[in-house]
Amino acid sequence: MRRPHDASDGDEDRGYPSSSAVNGAGDEEEERRQAARTPGKDGPVDALWRWRSQSLSEIVLSWSVDQILDKDLLRDKVSKIPETFSSIEQYMTSYFGPLLEEVRGDMCSSMEDISNAPYADLLSVNSMRKGKGSYEISLGRWRGTSHGCGIDNYKPKSADVLLISETKPANQSDILKQSKSCVIVWVSKVNGNKMTVKASQLMETGAQGGERRPIGANKYDKLYAECLDKSWEMLDQEAMASKCRNSSVHRNVWKESHKVEKRSDVHGRNEKETGESKRWSFYAMYLTNMVTYDRVWVVLRRGLTMDSKIIHSMLGRNNYALGHCKHCVNKSHDEIKGDLCDFKLNDSQLDAVASCILASECTHRSSMGLVWGPPGTGKTTTVAVMLQMLLMKEQRTLACAPTNMAVLQVASRLLELIGDFSLRHNYSLGDIILFGNKDRLQIGKLLSEIYLDDRVQKLLSSFNRQHGWKHCVDSVVTFLKNCNSRYRMSVDIQQGSSDARDLTFKKYFTSRFSTLADGLVRCIDTFYDHLPRSSLGKNFDKMMFVKRLLDKLQQSLSADDVSDELLFTIFNPADEVPDSSGSHDDLIDDEDDFHDCKISLDSPLDIKSLCIKILMSLSNMRLPCEDNELSIRDLCLKHAKLIFCTASSSFELFRLQSVRPISILVIDEAAQLKECESLVPLLLQGIEHVLLIGDENQLSSLVKSKIAKDADFGRSLYQRLCTMGYSKHLLEVQYRMHPSISKFPNSNFYDNRISDGPIVRQEDYAKSYLPGPIYGAYSFIHIDNDMEMLDSLGQSSKNMAEVAVAANIVERLAKECTEKRQRTSVGIISPYTAQVIALQDRLGRKFEKHDFLSVTVKSIDGFQGGEEDIILISTVRSNKDGKVGFLSDSGRINVALTRAKYCLWILGNGTTLLASNSIWADLVRDSKRRRCFFDAFKDKDLAEVVMFATKPEQWNRREQFFGEAKSSIYPAC
Repeated sequence: MRRPHDASDGDEDRGYPSSSAVNGAGDEEEERRQAARTPGKDGPVDALWRWRSQSLSEIVLSWSVDQILDKDLLRDKVSKIPETFSSIEQYMTSYFGPLLEEVRGDMCSSMEDISNAPYADLLSVNSMRKGKGSYEISLGRWRGTSHGCGIDNYKPKSADVLLISETKPANQSDILKQSKSCVIVWVSKVNGNKMTVKASQLMETGAQGGERRPIGANKYDKLYAECLDKSWEMLDQEAMASKCRNSSVHRNVWKESHKVEKRSDVHGRNEKETGESKRWSFYAMYLTNMVTYDRVWVVLRRGLTMDSKIIHSMLGRNNYALGHCKHCVNKSHDEIKGDLCDFKLNDSQLDAVASCILASECTHRSSMGLVWGPPGTGKTTTVAVMLQMLLMKEQRTLACAPTNMAVLQVASRLLELIGDFSLRHNYSLGDIILFGNKDRLQIGKLLSEIYLDDRVQKLLSSFNRQHGWKHCVDSVVTFLKNCNSRYRMSVDIQQGSSDARDLTFKKYFTSRFSTLADGLVRCIDTFYDHLPRSSLGKNFDKMMFVKRLLDKLQQSLSADDVSDELLFTIFNPADEVPDSSGSHDDLIDDEDDFHDCKISLDSPLDIKSLCIKILMSLSNMRLPCEDNELSIRDLCLKHAKLIFCTASSSFELFRLQSVRPISILVIDEAAQLKECESLVPLLLQGIEHVLLIGDENQLSSLVKSKIAKDADFGRSLYQRLCTMGYSKHLLEVQYRMHPSISKFPNSNFYDNRISDGPIVRQEDYAKSYLPGPIYGAYSFIHIDNDMEMLDSLGQSSKNMAEVAVAANIVERLAKECTEKRQRTSVGIISPYTAQVIALQDRLGRKFEKHDFLSVTVKSIDGFQGGEEDIILISTVRSNKDGKVGFLSDSGRINVALTRAKYCLWILGNGTTLLASNSIWADLVRDSKRRRCFFDAFKDKDLAEVVMFATKPEQWNRREQFFGEAKSSIYPAC
């Protein structure tokens, strides 16, 4: 098939050379090509060729506001993504249409919720000479609700997309009314309140409060800007006319330009006649961030020209699962399991780790392994053990996850497993790197040791030429060589003072040597903790040996029996006899001996001599990088044996030329990651073995466009491989939930294949937090009410009766825990954003600093991977029709039901859920069958709370309502 061509005269669409420039195509051919570039006008095949040559920002900025809000814009460009693929080209291009549709859907969704978007006053706009359609803009303070878009204290960053308009729209209708004057901008660079942006159309330059300068028609202005971009200093009417003679499109632009002049003249006269001038005023509103979309788009286009073994292996139904290679002569599966005895893993965990390690050592074929980790089965520990084993085997590994939270969990668990590092290991903390956005990662003290930005700052001081490594080494060498003369100089300076009389040689040596040695030791410790072992080669062991020598020298010369005379002898250059025998030269030359070398020298003079020799050899050592942040950052990433980051952030690794490529990729929570997003780390050079850990029965990735969702855009690589029949290692034992809690999820989602671990079966695992069977390990609390309602935007549901009940239970828990001095964590989960907000507003900050009770309120998505002692689930829906909406998503239900350790209390309208014909109906029936179904109106406290929430007017008659039957209704309380 022939490729479509673009115009050759600097048109907005950058692509292949125009055939019209060669063949002299006429106006009709040019118009046909112009139409082909219009989104939604060309066919699917034409669109694929056009998209190959375009960046994502070019495509997004080619859309008008009307097109973004048009849900059918790309419908005919989106095809269902197949399960198997015939070629890498088909694989990559199958994601083009769905990805762009999801981008459009994301922006459309943000515009629909524009009233809650962060916004700021546009203070000024200045066009930039370099870069067509580029501007420098200044913004005021960002404002907006924190709940609406889920963004608190919003700060602009690169790849943000903003909407610029003259007024702040309240809803989508307002945007449509002023769509012609709205501008979409893509943020390229941020510097304080100023940023460089690319705009979808010509922007009106100016400053807030200044007079407005009308801009002309869109086509004319773009042509004018194009000429400016080519540094044409003068553009007169004659030159423009000559340029516009060749096509009907350009002739129309010329006609339009005269209309603009007329409109401008009229506009100017009207202002002059009335004496009024419209002032310059605009707003900027945040829509979404495109960084992940942009990275995926770049990788998809790059993948078209790459020949990756690992990608080839997953196109069809060939099962490249973990297994023993008949060509490899390595340890057997059972032998590797024997090496893992110290980690106290169960059999299913041992099998998963051993299979991964066995596959990673194969150089004959690529492998794709899957581990199935249901909730509470020790998935994070299993992954951490696996990573530690790969680290010990010096296999360069990239550990990814879809979210920062998941990355932090695995990294933290690994550091807990590693514990104390000792010299017998062939790795150090410096071989482990965690990188990403610090604002989102929320780095604690433990993870700060491996976090790249913190590491760079620590190394920066040690690499500094004025006071870093080189300075510290030379200072210690000079002192050890000239200690006597330095002492006499110090005495001469202080001559006559009491300090000079009290300053013995021993005091001087002890004080000064301690200061210099401490500085050098700090550098060595920094290098040991924060530099990859391979970056220093064998000098690494030299440094550690010198550290031991310095410590031994300081101890031996600070002893009570050491006199000033002995010190003078040791540090007298005239009496110092060089080690002419060369007894230590072999040690210095053969650095391999340093690692386990024991200091057997008894003479302080010998220790000092050896220390000087080794330090002088280290002084001449060339440091592995310059003393600037970027070079240190690159050094750490190039040499690290284990790298932690999100799948999206791994894009940064493409620009590095590593000494040894990363060969193993481990993706945790892989079932949450869209397959096209997993391609970012998968296409890194050198990846040969991949391990995916996840659970397709939990949350899948979020897709905002229904068209993209129907095309299986949200499907994960993990899910597709499972569908294709790849074998999975199932982790079979759960250690989190009380058996009463795990019973329903196990039977409904895992076919009873998960067993309860010994710890959760013990009697003391059952906890009693509140009196009565209603607050046992597992209960469904039926709240019959008609309080289901939509939020003010009509987008999300909430139920104030359930809010009141949840708040009451939490308050009672706080009282009980304080009286019992029992530390307890409570999580309140709801699938609806409006309910989460209502619960947060009701509870406020009352329990933020409580001594015994911590309370977390989140959506189901926010609780993925987490756990709490007690979980309350607010199901919200309460109606006669049994409508539960996306509450019926089985993955979400599974996540919500498996977060609790000791108690799970579900709040909901049993009647509504029973009528829903969903998994919730099964849950209600199960709770009734197990006698765990309780009516809130049969608990005095809850009944009063529900009544007050639903019928406040009856609150004063509550005693009459309960009557004489109180004692018989609540015998257990």
